[in-house]
Amino acid sequence: MTEVIERPVEAPRGDDVHDLVDEMGLFFKNLGVPRAAGQMFGYLMACDPPEQSAGEIAAAIGISAASVSSNLRLLVQLGAIEPRARRSDRKTFYRLRRDFWIEMATRKMGAFEHLATLGRDIRARGTLGRTDGVEEMVAFSEFWKRELPGLTERWKRERSAMSEAR
Repeated sequence: MTEVIERPVEAPRGDDVHDLVDEMGLFFKNLGVPRAAGQMFGYLMACDPPEQSAGEIAAAIGISAASVSSNLRLLVQLGAIEPRARRSDRKTFYRLRRDFWIEMATRKMGAFEHLATLGRDIRARGTLGRTDGVEEMVAFSEFWKRELPGLTERWKRERSAMSEAR
């Protein structure tokens, strides 16, 4: 008689998924975000199926349920993942948000624009002896402000073409 198992307790991970989980953990940690959040994000990038419950995520990457819970809330707040409900299941499932990368870049550039505005204001006061660092920051910000909308559109077209090719 064959035993039927709907889902393993610990989802299998190949070395590549393990590497992705670890590297995303370090990447997020370097951004000031908890490492566990990055590990979870990395797992959601490559897991199959793409929607996972908190328990499945915890089992797959080996972190506590409490850590998974708090970091899921953080990832939802950051706009990196989204919760999903299924009619047939009381659990909440999580998956990556499709536009996360471009939205993150846009938000970061918006924050950078704030610094550039500060730089312009200080430069206009004429009290700085040396302004080359401020000038470069302002010019870089203005460049990205001009270029980001076009890059966003190009990315959406390329992503659409990639989806159609699959």
